[in-house]
Formats: sequence, structure tokens, C-alpha cells
Amino acid sequence: MDKAIDSTTEAPEAVAKAEPAERRAQFQVHVAGNDLERRRLYEFRYKVLVQELGLGGPNVDSERRMVRDQRDQRAQHLFVTADGEIAGCLRLVTAERTPPTEDMRIAYDLDAFQDLPPKRLTFSDRLAVAEAWRSSRVPALLTAAAFKLARSSGARFDFTHCPPALIGLYEKMGYRAYSGNFLQSEVGLQVPMILVMDDIAHLTSLNSPFAQLALQYKLDQATTAWFHKTFPEVAHRPIKALRDEKRFWEYLTKRLHQNPLHGIPLFDGLTYTEASRFLKDATTLALREGDMLVREGELGEEMFVLLSGTVEVRDGADRTLTSFGKGQAVGEIAYLAATPRSADIVVTEDTEVLVLTQALFERLLAREPAIAAKILFSLSLILCERLRATTQRLTAQG
Repeated sequence: MDKAIDSTTEAPEAVAKAEPAERRAQFQVHVAGNDLERRRLYEFRYKVLVQELGLGGPNVDSERRMVRDQRDQRAQHLFVTADGEIAGCLRLVTAERTPPTEDMRIAYDLDAFQDLPPKRLTFSDRLAVAEAWRSSRVPALLTAAAFKLARSSGARFDFTHCPPALIGLYEKMGYRAYSGNFLQSEVGLQVPMILVMDDIAHLTSLNSPFAQLALQYKLDQATTAWFHKTFPEVAHRPIKALRDEKRFWEYLTKRLHQNPLHGIPLFDGLTYTEASRFLKDATTLALREGDMLVREGELGEEMFVLLSGTVEVRDGADRTLTSFGKGQAVGEIAYLAATPRSADIVVTEDTEVLVLTQALFERLLAREPAIAAKILFSLSLILCERLRATTQRLTAQG
């Protein structure tokens, strides 16, 4: 039998604001306790990740309709049921029970943590939530339960990764982007994230759902001090969730060295108020020279605006088709149509980008249709200009 654990992870007012169907559902959080339950979760992953989201990769077993890998056997598997049916699941792995692979050591920069006891490090991943429950409390219930489980076992740092579109969500929970990004097969660019479980000042400033949970345990301020000393730039990076509208605008101005209304063609025709509303919940991402921002053929929903640095668009033969610099937008076709990326986009010098997602635009369209219309008009002008430039280049070539 699985082990049910406390699922009271949110304030009563959050439940009161839930959708009617969610308020009627009976949620329960469990930890899988046997092979049969784990198999059910592997099959659930297949349903969500492969059938619903169209993802693939080497860990997909299409014959058995499961998603699993070698780390699953020694992991702890949390899952939420809604009226008895699986609504979501999450995997938690401790470095003490399952040593990280070499790929993980590189992706998460684990050499910096090598002097810490392995039990201090956990890895939460394989989050899968059924489509009907993605806007419900299910993700919060899973992550809160994982926090409790990890913290109770002695963990101080939790590692995970996410696509650029989800950076803002993880930052609001208290995670920080802290290492170089990496490409994951069939998924694309992934951003390593770390949660410092004892950094109560950071969690409280964000109003993180983990803040109250952290106070249930004895805080180790030495761990927080070690992280701030080891990763000073990360610890003091101005996370978007900490900035108010004015401060975020000032940050963009500083990065662009000019007013964003003048430095970003996408904002042509917008007022300061309109641009600020469009940027609500947007975030930024730092990239290193050589990073691949997007890869040809992968699915993506993000558009990126360069705040600094340069990128090149390359074809399958690694030939440079064009390049873009500060203020320009890239990835706009997938942003509009959720189609596979048509080319690689490679970072050619250290770069910072503004990450704009389809979800952000859909919310804008619902609450501010006039602003959304202006953004679409600017995008159409950008696309027309790029089509004209491409046509001229092809004509010149032949």
C-alpha cells in the first residue's frame, strides 16, 4: 500500500478561490510503496508527457506505454489523487541513496557541492499533471509534499530544471537559476534551478509557499551563508518576482542602455503603462556563449527579446543564416503558432533575454485585448521585414 501524507499545504483562502470542480474534488497526497503503484505512475507519465504533451526521449517505453529510467527504482514517488484517480506525480531522489550521474554533475554544477554530505542534496523532477488539473492545487500539493519529505530527511538543497517558459513560476516558489543551461533530448533548453531550503529571508520576500513549511524545521543559517558566499551573483540577482513594475522597467532600461519603448521594436506603439502590463509575470534568462537557445525541430512556446549580447540563426548544416542583437525578438513564429522551431538559435556571446510565453500572451489577450492587438501588429511588421530581408538575400544568391 502507498503511504498517505499530510496534504494541508495551502491557506484556506486559496481553496476558497478554487474552481467549483476543484472544490468538490477530494485530494490526497501519497508516496508510492510498491512496484505496482510505481508502474501506475510510469504509465501515468506516458499518458501526460507523451500522449498529452507530445514529448519523447530515450526513457519512453512505447511498447509498455511507460516513461521510466534507472533512477526510478530508488526514488521516492509522490502522487496526488483526485477522488481516487491519479491527478499528478513527482519524483524525489536523494544523492545519498542514488549518486548523481556524470551528466547530472555537469548540468547542476555539483562539484561546487562536493564537500557537503550527500543527504543534504535532493533532486525533484518528472513532474506530470493531468491536463484537467494543471490549473488546480495539484502542482502545489506535490511540491509542498516533496519539500516536507526532503527536509525531513535532512536535505538543505533541492535541484530541478525547467524550460525557459517556467522560470518565472519556479522563481516565485523560491528556486533560483544558478548554473549553465543544458539541452535535453526531445525537450530542448533546460534551466538548472536550486532551492535553498533554509533561506527564509528569500522565501518570505517572495511570499513563497515554502516559507511557512521552512519554519516548521530548525533553520540552518550556516547553509544559507555558505550558498551566498559560494554563489554571490546568484544570491543577489534581482529576481523579477522581487521587483515592482517600476523597478523591473528600470532594470530593462539599464540592460538595454535606453528606454525599452525605443529599444525594443516589439513595443512600438505602446505606452509605458501598456508595455508594463504586457510584461506582467515576464522574466529574464542569462545565457552563456555557445548555449543553444532553441533547436531546430523542437516544440516551443517562448519568444525571446535580447537585452544584451548576440545570437545567430543557423540551419541544419550549421551555416549562419542571420544574426540578432540587443532589442530584437527571436522565436516569434513558435510563440504565435506553437509550431516546431525552424532553425537553431545559438548564443554567440554572453547574453540576457526577456522570456515571453504564450501563456503570458493569452492572459493579456483575455484582460487587455487592445494591448494584445498592438503587440500582434508589431509582430506582423517584424515578420514582414524579415521576410523581405530573406527574399532579398535569396535573390542575391541566385
